[in-house]
Amino acid sequence: MSRQTAGAGAPPSGPDEVTLVARAQDGDLLAFEQLVDRYESRLLGLCIRMLGNRADAEDIVQDTFLVTWRRLESLQNPAAFKAWIFRLASNACLDLLRRREVRGTDAVDPADMVEESGPGPSVEDRAETSAAVQELEQVLGTLSPEQRISWLLYEIEGQSYAEVAEVLGVTEGSVRGRIHRARLAIVEGMKGWA
Repeated sequence: MSRQTAGAGAPPSGPDEVTLVARAQDGDLLAFEQLVDRYESRLLGLCIRMLGNRADAEDIVQDTFLVTWRRLESLQNPAAFKAWIFRLASNACLDLLRRREVRGTDAVDPADMVEESGPGPSVEDRAETSAAVQELEQVLGTLSPEQRISWLLYEIEGQSYAEVAEVLGVTEGSVRGRIHRARLAIVEGMKGWA
């Protein structure tokens, strides 16, 4: 499976992130809104893939930004903003998944996980892609939450092992092990699509 860099692209225009964080820490709401614009879709995508439910993911992203705004002054190093906000969202997802396990509910609805696409590929191609995505989402659902979040941050968000370790507050070796086990499970679960 090739590593995707959906979250990595051309640097956003405007002030650099450290400047925006420093301004937001000084109470500049416009600077904070620019940070929200930079991270909202990435966090939402991560949370949807993690939770399998768009409504829960949207709630977590909204809560993450509220917590971020309230606690922004406590961030000592503005350059650590990316890891910090991903950690807040990741921890919120893991907490919700743990609460689901305790309650014994599984709110995964594959329709919540596949986004609609505009005109382009044929109906057959879209159906096949949709089926493959649903199968992958089911396989991801069999991973432990720790393996799933590690794999998503690395493969989908394009973060390095070191960045994932920083976000999750674990060692780089732990991240490598989690991603390795996740890849093995994904390869096994997706054999029919090879």
